[in-house]
Amino acid sequence: MFGVVQGVGYRPYIYNQANNFNIKGWVSNQGSAVVMDIEGEKIKVKNFLLQIIKSPPSLARIEKVEVVSKCCIGHLEFEIKPSLGDTVGLNYLSQDVAICPECLEEILDPNSNRYHYAFTNCTACGPRYTIIRKLPYDRENTTMDVFPMCPNCEKEYNDPSNRRFHAQTNCCKVCGPVLSLLTNTGEEILCKDPLQRTITLLLEGKIVAIKGIGGFHFACDARNQVVITVLRERKLRPHKSFAIMVKDLETAKKLCMIGEAEEKLLISNKRPIVLLEKKVNCNLPDQIAPNMKKIGMMLPYTPLHNLLFQDGISCLIMTSGNLSNAPIQYENHQAIKNLGGIADYFLVHNRNIHIPAEDSVVKVINNQEVVIRRARGYTPFIFPMKAKYEILALGAEEKSTFSFTQNGYGYMSQYLGDIKNYDAYITYKKAIENLRTMMGLKPYIIAHDLHTIYLSSVYAKSQVGKKMGVQHHHAHMVSCMVEHHLLEPAIGVIFDGTGIGTDAKIWGGEFFIGTRENFMRVAHFKYVAIQGGDQAIREPWRIAVSFLHSIHYENWSILEGIDINSIKTVKQALDKHLNCYETSSVGRLFDCVAAILNVRHRITYDAQAAIELENILDPYVEEGYSYSIYEENGMYQIDYKSILFGILKDLENTVAPASIAAKFHNTLGNVTIDMVCRISERYELKIVVLTGGVFENNYLLTYMLKGLKEKDITVYYNQQIPTNDSGICVGQLGIVDAVEEMI
Repeated sequence: MFGVVQGVGYRPYIYNQANNFNIKGWVSNQGSAVVMDIEGEKIKVKNFLLQIIKSPPSLARIEKVEVVSKCCIGHLEFEIKPSLGDTVGLNYLSQDVAICPECLEEILDPNSNRYHYAFTNCTACGPRYTIIRKLPYDRENTTMDVFPMCPNCEKEYNDPSNRRFHAQTNCCKVCGPVLSLLTNTGEEILCKDPLQRTITLLLEGKIVAIKGIGGFHFACDARNQVVITVLRERKLRPHKSFAIMVKDLETAKKLCMIGEAEEKLLISNKRPIVLLEKKVNCNLPDQIAPNMKKIGMMLPYTPLHNLLFQDGISCLIMTSGNLSNAPIQYENHQAIKNLGGIADYFLVHNRNIHIPAEDSVVKVINNQEVVIRRARGYTPFIFPMKAKYEILALGAEEKSTFSFTQNGYGYMSQYLGDIKNYDAYITYKKAIENLRTMMGLKPYIIAHDLHTIYLSSVYAKSQVGKKMGVQHHHAHMVSCMVEHHLLEPAIGVIFDGTGIGTDAKIWGGEFFIGTRENFMRVAHFKYVAIQGGDQAIREPWRIAVSFLHSIHYENWSILEGIDINSIKTVKQALDKHLNCYETSSVGRLFDCVAAILNVRHRITYDAQAAIELENILDPYVEEGYSYSIYEENGMYQIDYKSILFGILKDLENTVAPASIAAKFHNTLGNVTIDMVCRISERYELKIVVLTGGVFENNYLLTYMLKGLKEKDITVYYNQQIPTNDSGICVGQLGIVDAVEEMI
C-alpha cells in the first residue's frame, strides 16, 4: 500500500484485522509504503483487503495498491516484522497531528499515569513530519530515538489491543521528553513543575517563549494590553496581527463569528489558525489585530498547549517565535541567543525538532476551506503529477515554498518565509537538501522564477541539472490549474504586487489565455512609472505620488502629513526617470488608493495598505466608478485614470473613506468582469482562473465569483494551494511537466 500509511497506526490496524479474518503472514514498513505477505481462505483474503483499503485508520490516505500472487509458504501466524530500509517506489511523509480526545482525557485525569504529561501521544496523534530524519517511519529514524521506552510503554507498544500498539513516539513521564523553564539568558529555574510556574508567569504579564511541535511561540496573556504592547515593541512588529490560542471552542464562540465550516476547521486534527470575524462585543484588546475586522485564532493542539489553560487562562497570544522577517526558531540554544531580547522566559523541552514548521493559516470562502499558509499539519502536501522526470521547483522569494515530483506525484513543502532574509534562506536550503536526501530525489530539471535576482533563482544556478525559468504569473495561473486538474485552455486573471514580465517590466494586473504549456497575454492594466524601487513598496505615499503625477494631478495636500519637499523630490525623479520602473500591478494600485485615502502611508508588513483598505470598506455600498478599457496593437488595456479621478472627486465632496474604498473595490470587480467577458467572447473560452496575492482580498474575490457566475462563466480559484507566492512552486512544476511532456 502506498500513501500516507506510516505514523498513522496502519500496521497495528492491519495486524488486528488480520486476526479478525484469520489471515496469516506479516506486515512491514518498506521505504514509505506498507508491505504485506498474506495467506488465508480466498473469501476472507478478499474481505480483509477490502476492509483495510476501504476503511483504513482515520489518518491514513491510500493512494495506490499493488497486489502480486505468489505460492503459499504456510505462515503459522500474523506478525509485524521489522521495517525494511529499501524503498519500493512511492514515498509519503505523515503530517503532524493534534492531540486526540483519548490522550486529552488522559492528561486531564488525575488517576492516569500520564496526568499532566506534556508529551502524551498515541497512533492517532502527535508529531510526525517535524521529527522524522529518514524513512521508514520508525522510532530510530526520528528524534525520539534518544528516549528508550520504559517497560510500561514497551508493554503498550507490543499490545495489539492498546491504542499505542506500534506507536513510534510512545512515551511517558518515566522515559520521555521533559520540560525545563529557563531565564532569557538560558539559566534553568529550579522548580517542581515548570509548566505550572509558566502559567503563573503568564498571569503575571510576562512573555514566555514556548517550544512546541514545529518551533517556538511567543506567548503572553491576550487580555493584557500592557504586555501585548511590550511584545510589539520588542519584536519590532507595530501593526501586523498576532494569532491567538483560546482554551476551547466555547471561548472561541464568545469572541468571534463561527459558522459550521469554521468550527470544523478549528476542531480538526490539523488545528490551523483560522481567520474569524470578531464579534461586535469582542472584549479582546485592539492591539492584537490593529485595524482588522478579523483575527487569527486556533485551539490548543498539543498536550502542552492544553495544559496551559488549566488555571485561569482562557486566551493567549501565540505568535511565531522569530525576529522580524526571520524564520521560526526551533533549537533551544539558538532560540535563547536570538530571542532572549524579546522573551522574559523560555519553556523548552529536550525533544529535538528536525524540520521546523510554522502554524498553518486558513479561512473560509463560500463555505470552503481556503489555505493561506500551508505548514504544520498541512505539509508535506501531496497531489497527482504525472511527470516523466523528477522536477524540483524552487518557488519565488517571498512566502517561499518549494515542490518536486516523484513517481507520479507532486510534493509541496511547508511555508519557509521570505528568503531575502539570510537565516530564512539558510533554512530554505536546508529544507530542500533534507527532503532530497530523505526522498532520494535526483531532479533532472530545476524550475525557477524568471527574475534572476531572486535567491531561489540564484540557488537554481548552483545546482546540477537542467534549468528552466518560468514566468511568475503563468506559474500563479497554473498553480490553480494543477489544483483543479484543469488541462484545457482557460482565461487567467492574475493580480499581485510584483513579478517580472517577458518584456522585463513588472507585471501584476494580467489577463492571459493559455494552458499549462504556454500562455498569451491578452490584456493588462496600463503601465505606470513608480519611483523609489523597494522603498516605494514600503512607503505607499510614493506610489500615490507616482500615479497622481501620471494623470497630472497637483493637489498634494490630500496626502496628509507628507512633506511637500519629499513629494517634489519624487516628482523630479519621475520626470528624469531616476530609479523608476514601469508596472501594471494591481497591488500597487491598491497601495495608491490606500495612501490617497490616508489609510496607510508607510507599511510595516507585506500588503498592509491593501489589507487595511479592505478592512475599512462599507459592504453596503453598491456603487462604483467609471472605468476605461481601450485596445492597442491587439492588446486590451485598463486605464486607471478615470478610476482615480472618481476617487479624487469623492474626496473633494467629503465622501466617507469607507464608501470610497467600497466603490474602488466594486470598480475593480466590475472592470475585471467586463474584461473577462470580452476575452471570453473573442477567444471563445468560458473557463476563468482567478489567482495571485490580490485575491487574498475576500471582498474582491467573492464579488467576482458572484459576478462571473451571473455571466455563465465557470470560475476556479486557489483553495488548497495558496493563491499568494507560496503557490508559485506548484505552478512551476505544472508548467515544466507539461512542456517536457510535449518534447
